[in-house]
Amino acid sequence: MFYPEIPTRLRMPSRRNLPQSEVTAEQDEIVRLLTDPETFGGREPAYFDTAVSYLVVDGVHLYVLRKPLDHDGLRCATVEDRWNWCEAQCMRGFSSLGAVMARPLPIARREGQLFLGGPGYICDWVLKVTCQSVVVEPGFITLRRAA
Repeated sequence: MFYPEIPTRLRMPSRRNLPQSEVTAEQDEIVRLLTDPETFGGREPAYFDTAVSYLVVDGVHLYVLRKPLDHDGLRCATVEDRWNWCEAQCMRGFSSLGAVMARPLPIARREGQLFLGGPGYICDWVLKVTCQSVVVEPGFITLRRAA
C-alpha cells in the first residue's frame, strides 16, 4: 500500500555491486536496468531497497518492483502475482486521493536486451507512479499530488 511518505533504507545507486541474496538473484538484471542512467535519458535515478520492493525515483516518477516473496499474506512470488499486485494498486484509486497516478509497466526482453515498457517477452512488472513531485529525503520518499 502506498502512503504519502514511504519509509526506505537509502542505498546509493550501484549497478555493479547489488546485494547478493536469493531474492535479488532473480531480479538482478532488472534492478540493473532500472538503476542505469541510460534507461532514463542519462539521468541517474535514486535507488532504494525496502523489505518487499525495489524503489527507483526518476524526477516525478517512482518505479516499484516488488520482490518475489510469498509469506505473511504477501503473494508476489511469480511474474503473474506481481502483475496482479500492480493492477490491484491501480484499482485502489490512488489518483482519487489526489496523491498519485499509477499504472503497471512491463519489463520486456527483445533482441536479447531488457527494456522498460514496449513490446517483447514480458519478464516482470513494475508499478509506475507519477506525481507532481517526488521528494527524496533520508529515510523517506514523499509523493505530492498526481501529475
